[in-house]
Amino acid sequence: MPPLARNFSSLPNEVLHMIFTTLTHSAEPKSLHNLLSVSQRIHAIAKPLLYRHVAIYCGCHYNESADCKGFRRCLDALVYSITANNAALGGLVKFFELVVPRCAVDHGEEQWTGQAVEALLPYLPNLRKLVVIYIGDSDWRTSTLKVTPNPSNLTHLSLLYVYDYPEFLSFLGLCPRLEYLAVSLVEDNNDHLPGVTAPDIVPRLRGACASADFLYFCLLIGRRVEHINITTERITEAIDNAADMDALALPMSLARSLTIEAPHSMDALLRADVIAPYSGLEFLAVNTPASITTTDVRVLGERWPKKIRYLYLRCLCCTPDHDTIAETFLSALPSLILLDIEIGGAVSSASPRCSRYFRANPIEKETDISFSFPVSCVFRGDLWFEEVEDLIHKRLGRAGGAVEDNLENIRPVL
Repeated sequence: MPPLARNFSSLPNEVLHMIFTTLTHSAEPKSLHNLLSVSQRIHAIAKPLLYRHVAIYCGCHYNESADCKGFRRCLDALVYSITANNAALGGLVKFFELVVPRCAVDHGEEQWTGQAVEALLPYLPNLRKLVVIYIGDSDWRTSTLKVTPNPSNLTHLSLLYVYDYPEFLSFLGLCPRLEYLAVSLVEDNNDHLPGVTAPDIVPRLRGACASADFLYFCLLIGRRVEHINITTERITEAIDNAADMDALALPMSLARSLTIEAPHSMDALLRADVIAPYSGLEFLAVNTPASITTTDVRVLGERWPKKIRYLYLRCLCCTPDHDTIAETFLSALPSLILLDIEIGGAVSSASPRCSRYFRANPIEKETDISFSFPVSCVFRGDLWFEEVEDLIHKRLGRAGGAVEDNLENIRPVL
């Protein structure tokens, strides 16, 4: 036996498990699968890691029914292996993610997908995260979720559309450990939006990704939502249409991070009732197709929350220039530590397109970087605000002294 093989075989199972875990984040998923053929011992260690996160993702950009064939074969094989061949495999699955090709929905062929999910869920007793996108409403009802053996174990749930709101609300009541919820649209059987509901149905809910008109539902069922991703444009309508603004005041004030993903006009962002109610906000990402001026920034500084530490701004251009806008922001928002400005979105020809400003004396600036608009659509992996918080602490740490001391030196006590 070669020396390397002897050393490898002498490693404890716990160490091998740690090594193999790194392969779960590999860009080449076959690496972990290949370990199943090495030996019985390696097979026993690698198999739970391989099935821990099952993702069947075919994208949403396909235009022909033929493009769904491989997706369907893969899904059918998974259903067969878990339900017919070896039901014990289902117990290894902790994260199940299914993204159906859009053309399956466009061509009315979504029924088989809904049936597959319905067949799989009863065999996934240890499921923690469930992502199901693009399942047709007419052939798969939200009530199907109740076949999940242990919904009380769910921590993450992402769906696209919910058309049977009462059943959905009933299911959420079975998920006391749910921390992150992503749903684009929720309506009842009569195509009406849900009204105000009793609070604390999901007592641990920390993050919500939703359309603006469903956001208030998420805030009310959780009441302690800290991280919000708004996916649609009608943010002001949602606030105006909320049945009870008094009920929303407290949960909105508890949010720490807010992403407004869809572009909004500068007039909308300047409105005092759009972002200001999130009075505890520390991390903010906004997107506007308009230019931003120093006058706009001063008004935003007056109306936006006074605890913002990080701001990501995507805009058409800065008038008169990036640096002046950045200096005005840092002056108007004394708590602001880190500012990212992206000009013109993905098609911009501006140079530099991305600029990062860090509050220091003098202000530190980086332009030889690239970044993308921060979103938490289905709350996969690390969340963007956690990465930003780490970055802030690292930058403050490099400035010398304790992080807490540096925080006090560069931002006022509020």
